[in-house]
Amino acid sequence: MSKLEKYCLKHTLTDPAKVSYFGVSFNHHDPQNNIVFAVVGGRNIIIARFDDNKVALSILQTYVDENEGENYYCCAWSIDPNVGAPLLAVAGATGIIKILNTSVGSAIKALTGHGGEVNEIKFHPRDPSLLFSASKDFSIRLWNLKTMQPVVVFGGDRGHREPVLSIDVHLTGDFLVSSGMDNAVKIWTLCTPIIKNTIESSYNSRSSPSHHCQKKKNCCSSHGTTPFPVIVHYPIFSTAQLHNNFVDCVRWYGDLLMSRCAADAKIVLWKPDIELMAFDKSTVTSVVVGGPAVPSKIQSNFDIICEMEFEHCDIWFLRFGISYDYRMLATGNQAGQIYIWDFQDIPHYIDYYIEKKKAEYSGTKKEKATKKKGSTSVANKKISDKTDAIGSGSSSHVSESADIKKPIILESLSCESIIRQVDFSKDRQWIVAVCDDASIWCWKDVGNKAIGNDAIDGNSINNQ
Repeated sequence: MSKLEKYCLKHTLTDPAKVSYFGVSFNHHDPQNNIVFAVVGGRNIIIARFDDNKVALSILQTYVDENEGENYYCCAWSIDPNVGAPLLAVAGATGIIKILNTSVGSAIKALTGHGGEVNEIKFHPRDPSLLFSASKDFSIRLWNLKTMQPVVVFGGDRGHREPVLSIDVHLTGDFLVSSGMDNAVKIWTLCTPIIKNTIESSYNSRSSPSHHCQKKKNCCSSHGTTPFPVIVHYPIFSTAQLHNNFVDCVRWYGDLLMSRCAADAKIVLWKPDIELMAFDKSTVTSVVVGGPAVPSKIQSNFDIICEMEFEHCDIWFLRFGISYDYRMLATGNQAGQIYIWDFQDIPHYIDYYIEKKKAEYSGTKKEKATKKKGSTSVANKKISDKTDAIGSGSSSHVSESADIKKPIILESLSCESIIRQVDFSKDRQWIVAVCDDASIWCWKDVGNKAIGNDAIDGNSINNQ
């Protein structure tokens, strides 16, 4: 861990209502670089800011949903491209996605259509009006906030067979990854002509067309009008072999992926065996609009690069965070601890992973020819390819005396609750964690200063 990243606990906040907080998200769109974040849980939405001196914490706004059956699980920030106003999307148990314009303090939009609770939402990295949502109804939906339309539904024939728990969008905006209770991880392309055309068409209409294509070829090409939403049945990659339980968090790391499954105290960095092409190929995927189609071959092979291990994890719905610059990784556990890894140390974790796998196979007195490569083995050439892919440029040679880096652990004697999610501020100066016991924990990078374990400020959140 860099000497510049040593975190000290600065603030704790507690909610007298004792609701469980599930989601936290920093606003990375603020042009004034204010350090603003949102926290959601139960019927509550809290928006807070670290003030200009980057130490004081202010509660800017609080909301209580009027629906007593609501329980918010997730939140995500965007920006109104026309006026630059900050937009906050929130969703949870009711399946209704609400969009708040936080500059005027009101809910301005509500998206309905999911048949179950919404577990995660993500905005498109290049178009702030496009929002993806993952639901208990086994599907992922793409929405256009300008026209309030569902544009694409990812699900159906080869989609998830259980609730979808996590999604993430590739930084290019060309691919979507999803994971769920069916133990599966799936990659969907957003590059087909039908999807591109449908997204473009969704900006030109404020209501879903009631008519259907009169010719099937018009539905499956980039020409003509398509009904909304388009149904995508077939991902370009799918595997249920990597994890053996609910996959509750998945994130892109360049063209690689990071994922974690329930009750498994490790985050896996891995490479799907598929070429991510940012243009349509007729053999890559099939899109169905109101009729059957023959699925193309879906890739399912993968290579594990390394694993980041932590302790005290016997539950599901724990979501790790990756910093805005993809430099750091952090996750909470059920003992109130936060584990932090520096991605500059990835070569060391690769070395450790290889050594561990060597030890696992060293128990056999002699190797069999049929056991040259197993599903968990890592070949040196493959490791070299992967380290090049993430920019390390390090050799894959394993040193017997490799200096294996360990993650930093942030903990406080007063925090013993389950940490559901953590997030980094844009400059990595702050880490915010939200917990099951209605507490919020704020850690600040103090550089080379002494690190304390006690909170400087203890605040109470009063909802009105």
